[in-house]
Amino acid sequence: MHERTGGAVLPRLLALLCLLCSLSASAQPYEYLAVYEPMSETAKPLRLEVTQNGLLPDGGEQHRLDRLVVHFKTDGVSLSALSLFSRLRFKVESSAVQAETELLKENIEKLPDREFVLVRWRGDDRPEPISNLKITVEAVYTAEFLCLQEGALLQSEQDATLQDVPHHSPPPPNQDPTKTTLPAAPRPFPRRVLRDGESGPSLIYTFCYNSADKARGGIAWSEAQKDHRFLFEEDEKDKSLRAFRQAHKRALSDRIVRRLNDRFSSFGRSLVSETSEPDYDNVRVEVKDALSLSIVKSVGSLLLVEEAGGAVQPLADLIDQDAEVALRLSYPHCYQFPYGSIMKSPWVFELEVPDGKDGKTRKAKVDLGFQDGCTRKLLVPWKDYLNQRVTFRVIYRVPERADIVVFNDSFNVYNLGLITTAPVITEIVSAAQKASPRDVEATSSIPVSFALPISPNRSASVAVTFPFTLSFNTRTFPNLAEYFAVAPSVSLIAGNASTSSAEEDANVRLALGVGVNLARAFHFGYAWAPSDGGRYILLGISIPDLLPLLKKGE
Repeated sequence: MHERTGGAVLPRLLALLCLLCSLSASAQPYEYLAVYEPMSETAKPLRLEVTQNGLLPDGGEQHRLDRLVVHFKTDGVSLSALSLFSRLRFKVESSAVQAETELLKENIEKLPDREFVLVRWRGDDRPEPISNLKITVEAVYTAEFLCLQEGALLQSEQDATLQDVPHHSPPPPNQDPTKTTLPAAPRPFPRRVLRDGESGPSLIYTFCYNSADKARGGIAWSEAQKDHRFLFEEDEKDKSLRAFRQAHKRALSDRIVRRLNDRFSSFGRSLVSETSEPDYDNVRVEVKDALSLSIVKSVGSLLLVEEAGGAVQPLADLIDQDAEVALRLSYPHCYQFPYGSIMKSPWVFELEVPDGKDGKTRKAKVDLGFQDGCTRKLLVPWKDYLNQRVTFRVIYRVPERADIVVFNDSFNVYNLGLITTAPVITEIVSAAQKASPRDVEATSSIPVSFALPISPNRSASVAVTFPFTLSFNTRTFPNLAEYFAVAPSVSLIAGNASTSSAEEDANVRLALGVGVNLARAFHFGYAWAPSDGGRYILLGISIPDLLPLLKKGE
């Protein structure tokens, strides 16, 4: 027989059934939680709900996944739904983890915080970047609930008829239990029964015997087996009394399950399962549900790559402002990983950048663009963070709770490669391209120079120099252009061309030259004036470029 919780509880179950009819799939009386323990004194434990096909990290900078638990809810709807079951079996399966447990309904109240640990997570010692888990639950209905469903079938189904069913007569209520008497002969007992299809037998198994209707007694199966009204065709193959009784229970159970699945919402699907447990007599009626999830292991499967100049390489400590940076899942793990799952909530991609000069930072959300099946571009204008150190993070974020940072990488942004400037032209181009003011190529320098003559009969003069600078920033020296540049120049030199000239009026001569810029503020060069053949040494200084250097020294 099916397992019972005992007692006549039909009125209570009727109320529960009415409530069950109005429930949606949210009537699941339990929830799965992933519990993360802190790895620092400042962090607090986290309890995250596990959802179907969810993707969970196995830890982060301050937390580690400790266990998966099932928590039984305490709201009225959940308690009512839970009362329909006698026991619940939970099974956790993965490539390296196998855990199975059974909980009786009456023992749930004894659990601390109504929680039961399904598995303690210690990894699976496998090279794959993820571990796929499946949690299965089998919730066995109580006999009282099945009796209620049987009664509903007898009242609603058209094939339910009143028939005489052989029953054992119960002993008289005042009989002395110490006296042994011969059992009374089975007698027909009229009761409503269902028919198994149009030509099938009448189903005499009941989930309601041994209930408050004591007069009905137990079914006389040996007598019933002699009546053709109750025989199945397969009974000719196995004529044992046990097989006969089991066939009737299976047929009735199938009818009840069809009714439950067709009419009522539930968190799983009702079914009839074969079992060798003696309490259930070959089959049991239960709700079965399964939840699949994946746990991302911190084995370096995520990495940032940089594409610059046609070459793709792992991200270094610094990048070029024009580089394309992408988040990649390393091969061959890519094809084992539900990559689309990490691209949506609760996974968040974030960039932390300096904000002001007082050491404060701000965080900006990063959008990702599709590149290929295993790679997503970071849609970030890196020139906005030129000459700054930024930190990229992959975060598992649950609102109103602490973040679990599963990946982070910090790097600097520079203007790498050939660096050129031209007086005035540089400013026009930079304004059109909205270049960062911190970009070394965004501004040019126009120093005022002291022109020292190296030709005879020439006097020292003042010149305005227009240098065209060329330099090269490398990954080894990412700020080289800030301190050194080759500078071909055009200068306007004022003053007399010769000390022996009789002319008193000053003139301006055009001079061509070459030199170097140091720290952008200082120019040292050689110049030649074609008009008179004068040669000069230029010592120049750019006041606008000198002021930032003085501020750095303060």
